[in-house]
Amino acid sequence: MSQKRRAPDSPVAERPTPAKRPSIQDPRHPGVHRFRGCSHISSYRLISKLGEGTFGLVTKAQDTRNNQLVALKQFTVTNEKEGFPITALREIKYLKQLRHPNVIPLLEMVVEKPTRGKDGQKRGTIMMVTPYMHHDLSGLLENPSVQFTERQIKCYLLQLLKGIQYLHKNNILHRDIKAANLLINNKGILQIADFGLARRFDEPPPKPGSGGGVAYRQYTGNVVTRWYRAPELCLGERNYTTSVDIWGVGCVFAEMKKGRPILPGNTDTHQIELIFQLCGPPNERSMPGWEKLPDARLVKGFVNCQRTLEAQFNVLGSSGVALLSDLLKLDPRTRVNAMDALDHEYFRVEPLPAKPSELPAFEDSHELDRRKRAGQKPLPPAPAGGTVGVGPSADWSGHMGEPPPYHMNGNGRHVRPPPPPPDRRPAWMKETRDVRAPPPMDGGMRGPDHRRGVIKGDKDKTDTYIPSYRDGGRPPPRDDSRDWRDDRRHERPRDDVRGGRPIGGPGGDRNRERDPRDRERDREQRERDRERERAREWRR
Repeated sequence: MSQKRRAPDSPVAERPTPAKRPSIQDPRHPGVHRFRGCSHISSYRLISKLGEGTFGLVTKAQDTRNNQLVALKQFTVTNEKEGFPITALREIKYLKQLRHPNVIPLLEMVVEKPTRGKDGQKRGTIMMVTPYMHHDLSGLLENPSVQFTERQIKCYLLQLLKGIQYLHKNNILHRDIKAANLLINNKGILQIADFGLARRFDEPPPKPGSGGGVAYRQYTGNVVTRWYRAPELCLGERNYTTSVDIWGVGCVFAEMKKGRPILPGNTDTHQIELIFQLCGPPNERSMPGWEKLPDARLVKGFVNCQRTLEAQFNVLGSSGVALLSDLLKLDPRTRVNAMDALDHEYFRVEPLPAKPSELPAFEDSHELDRRKRAGQKPLPPAPAGGTVGVGPSADWSGHMGEPPPYHMNGNGRHVRPPPPPPDRRPAWMKETRDVRAPPPMDGGMRGPDHRRGVIKGDKDKTDTYIPSYRDGGRPPPRDDSRDWRDDRRHERPRDDVRGGRPIGGPGGDRNRERDPRDRERDREQRERDRERERAREWRR
């Protein structure tokens, strides 16, 4: 039976065609992407190691085809059965599409066939090729010889906001904005890196004057390094928007001014405490609906905190404090978006932002460079299959209320005290070890006189010596008053045998006591035997 075609003037409306997502294109060259494809490692000359951590290995190299300096980010594939890390797939996916001066570009991929290692497992080599950047922002802030000026801070903040605006305009959440993921070269260009936690969002892009908008769906809640995590994420919110990236921008802005992270929480509860001490306690005016969030119980005890943001950052001036306050608003719906932040008065008052070409050049500052100055060891290799929520700095983003591992400080950088000197011994170790045998338990001297219980010079004393098992004595027979049934499968054990080994013989257990669990099992077995016996008597 053939279907009838619907008349053009049918009252039933057809389903509208869904709107297409905006394409991600180069603003300077629309429709053109610069991803070249894949090549072989032989096309590059390896120079030095830049960093190593849970993600894999980063190496400085030179492209032999054009002499360009690049960074090779190698992803560790521990076992072919576990597959490729999801964080690496996300990063490759988005960097192939994105093209903006303030977003790190992906030049090409380096792929080598898997080879079988010593343990018999096949391991492939997959690398991302990106331009070589001389520093990351965290490294520059840790360098005591580097002091940022107000013009320099404004220049970097402008570039960061432009990159964030581009991501949000193309419906992409970064979800791990922090100083360690912002790369800077000696030309003054700042680029956003590490897209392992990035993902598309379904809501419309933010519009001027609308804040972060409203979320229509739930996303993964365990994202963003703790020190840069927005308060709604700390309280378990999963319907979040682009405001989570804006909060990270505010933390980076304040960090550039102070020279260190401003919210270094050790646990999620401690992180919430630091946030409310800086921005004030939550209420229906500053953060409507906070009591309905899943982890609102963590706020108990912090509702009487006093806001200290203006007092701590008064050096920024009135316009700088106003911008920082807008970036760090507790309410994600009224938190400023990137478009409005770029149009803020802070960038129009003196001193004006410096141009990237006017910024000074600094010594290279990467992970291993910082560790060499601090005398620290490199990060451990990656775990099997990679981890979600762990970026190039090996940051910890564990479960709610769980502190980071003992060797992590919550920011992703392993901050350990310097190792002890080689000649230092633990407290329990003595200078010289006494290898002599310990004295007998009774305090006497070993020897034939002692065996007879006789002390030299006093042979009239009564012998009170009790022979030890190890001197050839035998323990008394085991007191086993249980009735042994003849219908059992095994023979009744002899009194001088335990566990199939003679007592006092080689390998025997001379002083072994019965385990309480054995007694309990024996008691239960006796009860079962009695039940069977009663049932047998009843059947008779």
